[in-house]
Amino acid sequence: MTNFNEIYQNKLTAHRRNLHMIPEIDRKLPKTRAYLLETLEKLDCEITSVCDDGLAAFFDFGRDHAIAFRADMDALPVEEEVESEYKSTHPGFMHACGHDGHMSMVLTLGEYLGSLEECAHNVLLIFQPAEETLGGAEEICKTGVLDKYNVQAVFGTHMWPFADAGVVTTRPGALMPRSAEINIDINGNAAHGTSPYEGLDALFIATEYVQNLYKEHAKRVGAVQRFKDGIGHLEYIPAETPDQRTIIHIGKMTSGYARNIVSDYTHLLGTIRAYDDETFAELVDILTSQLAIVKEKYGCETAFSRSEGYPPVYNEPALFDKIKPVLDGQGDKYEFLQMPLMISEDFSFYGRYKPAVFFLLGTGTGISLHSTNFDFDETVLMSGFNLYKGLLEHTDFTL
Repeated sequence: MTNFNEIYQNKLTAHRRNLHMIPEIDRKLPKTRAYLLETLEKLDCEITSVCDDGLAAFFDFGRDHAIAFRADMDALPVEEEVESEYKSTHPGFMHACGHDGHMSMVLTLGEYLGSLEECAHNVLLIFQPAEETLGGAEEICKTGVLDKYNVQAVFGTHMWPFADAGVVTTRPGALMPRSAEINIDINGNAAHGTSPYEGLDALFIATEYVQNLYKEHAKRVGAVQRFKDGIGHLEYIPAETPDQRTIIHIGKMTSGYARNIVSDYTHLLGTIRAYDDETFAELVDILTSQLAIVKEKYGCETAFSRSEGYPPVYNEPALFDKIKPVLDGQGDKYEFLQMPLMISEDFSFYGRYKPAVFFLLGTGTGISLHSTNFDFDETVLMSGFNLYKGLLEHTDFTL
């Protein structure tokens, strides 16, 4: 006789592999949407279209509130290198970030809900496009769907290669930082390299700017150091708490036209990350104030811009305390996360509208997200499914 775990493991595996074969990107996900609908339309739920090809499925058990589970749908413009029977059938596109696994867990949860006569909560399942680009989560929140169904709490999970296989890990408070892409322009004047004094060397100015930028950042408590101990000349002040850590990083420089010409422009690309909006604003101030210093010193023209980025992923501590018994009930399949991560995720928007907790599910592979060889054993998905099932059975989310 086939047991419960075997039935649902088979569902998890089949959904993950079927979705893995049809990766689509951004907001237009017709095949992915059609696959999800094929299962959801067989269930007793109210289905709403959100954010182009996104879906929200509401399961009504006659309660006065709901809890929500979110799965992101979109893939990446990455060519898959793994040879398998479920390899991407869309050349140049791949589920290299585990979103196929996220959808599988939530879709299988929907099938489980469809088998129940009673549940402690109404349940809203959210299948969200445009996590890898911009706008999906925020757009769904702005539709008012969370208020429409009186959602008390929102949960989500991300596959995580650097935790043991099948282990769920998370922490209260800061989990992932706010991030933004930064763009800096420094404009000088060209001259022949044999008479650089006749021009204004934007490359020289930019290198001074970057050095000063890192020196100023290093004065902050928790600035992530640029080199291993003993390398470089900057002194750092260690973070007193994990969420004090910040990053200012310049990753690309484009400058000049020829080896014997003074550069008349330099373009810098980078990123900044902080776990709260106030600290984020302070990092922006470091960037712009140091740029103003070189502008005044050398008389060059400068420009600064940044993306809006995602808010920090913040696990509501009161909600975390409420679900702690569920996490502890996972036994050796749960582990407290000591340090918040430095990656970002647009699940953060849900936490701006409702109490939310985001989980990480270990694949145990060590294969980085977005890699062309990203893959995992689907047996780990049972841990995420069991966690979700435990949350369904938990009776009290009132804060």
